[in-house]
Amino acid sequence: MTLKNPDASGFDTPEFLDEMLAHLRAESGMDTTAFADNPVRLLGGFDTLIFAFNLAGVTNELAGPLVIRLFSETGGAGQARKETVFQNAMADAGYPVPRVVIPGGERKIGGRPFNVMERVQGHSLMEEMMGDPEATARVIDQLAHTQSELHTAPSSGVADSLRESGIAAEEFRIVGQLRYVQRCIADPALTHLEPIVAWLIENRPDERDELSICHGDFHPGNVMVDGGRVSGVLDWPGALLADAEYDVVITLVLMTVAGPSLVPDAPPGVFDAFAAAHLDSYSRRRTLDAERLRYYRAQRTIRAFIRGTAARTPGVDPELAPRDQYPWSEEGATRRLVSVIKETTGIDAQLPPGVEPE
Repeated sequence: MTLKNPDASGFDTPEFLDEMLAHLRAESGMDTTAFADNPVRLLGGFDTLIFAFNLAGVTNELAGPLVIRLFSETGGAGQARKETVFQNAMADAGYPVPRVVIPGGERKIGGRPFNVMERVQGHSLMEEMMGDPEATARVIDQLAHTQSELHTAPSSGVADSLRESGIAAEEFRIVGQLRYVQRCIADPALTHLEPIVAWLIENRPDERDELSICHGDFHPGNVMVDGGRVSGVLDWPGALLADAEYDVVITLVLMTVAGPSLVPDAPPGVFDAFAAAHLDSYSRRRTLDAERLRYYRAQRTIRAFIRGTAARTPGVDPELAPRDQYPWSEEGATRRLVSVIKETTGIDAQLPPGVEPE
């Protein structure tokens, strides 16, 4: 499956650059602020548009390499606020993450909410591993170390900042995801999925007193390194306060379920081996609860399966289906999701339209 970057038509015009520059001049307080060079689009954001740029005529935090991230018109303002809180709280704590230097707030460029943040230097761990297969073991260890450091950081300050920003608790807690799948099975076209959602509700573990800061999409492509050191963790729209097991499982499921669809030419078993090595490396640093790992493995696969089914089922409320490209709805990934759901819950989930059993 090949994911395509979103169409940037209308965002590479003089009008877009003028509108963007007007916001930057207002923020810097200097009418002489200008682009040192034209913004360059960065690829890799599958539901956002990302441009890198440098400014001339500024002396504050806008003087370094910057990135503007343009969110979707629907729901983008809330996503921008949440990312700002998580990223700046982690930057304040010394964790390697790009700081948001201009939160867009209610402002928009080209009709889209936006954030301006520091541009992280270096290259991704994914690029490092693909360029040098012998670096795989080191990449896995660096990935596990960086993830465990995230989960060690105190989360109470982030929770306070999220509440002060007016962000509803369900937007940064697991409960929001559970409410989403409950809304899905209320749709007449998806009621057959009720048993797996009932399993999630009935088997949900008690919430710990202290939750961890979870990235929600932690994989080698989102971890940047420069000179051998992690320079930044990118892409925080899925960030939550949850059990550390939740975040670790997301990494494992991304590798074993989505990975084979995204890199179909990879050798058999390579993703399972990578996931096993990552879990082993992380577990040497922090203790993980086996039952919580099992529950969150089911939770992540069920949520992905329901969204993928919504994308493939005629007549489903469009608000329930993913708006962007969704790798989990690819046929092979869908079959793997069903297999994991059976393994973790004992329930046989029905394949969506257009997906045949192997």
